[in-house]
Amino acid sequence: MNKNKIQILLSILLLVSPLIHAEESSFIIEQTLENSYKNGSRLDYQACRVLVKKGEIMPMSDLMEMRSKNSTDHILDAYLIKDNDQYYYQIESVGESGVVSVFYMDATNGDIVTNFKVSQ
Repeated sequence: MNKNKIQILLSILLLVSPLIHAEESSFIIEQTLENSYKNGSRLDYQACRVLVKKGEIMPMSDLMEMRSKNSTDHILDAYLIKDNDQYYYQIESVGESGVVSVFYMDATNGDIVTNFKVSQ
């Protein structure tokens, strides 16, 4: 091969490489979602992004907006939890009286879940 063809091939490889890497990362994260998280496990932000992108859960921002319409509490922290192939947000909030409470929301539709208990 002459020098120009090699340079062209290297340029193409440099352009395509990030796309291949991104596809591999997405595949690895999806496999991790399916195989590694046990019931009650908190999922990391990458898993959350993949699930939102796939349309399996609602973005936390949407759920927070829904919640703010019905409550004056301030959200302190939130986690995505997997339980029997269902996803829930565990949310810690503080009310105007200073009392901290924990509640769970179905990550697919934003419904408040009462009597939540992680399956074993």
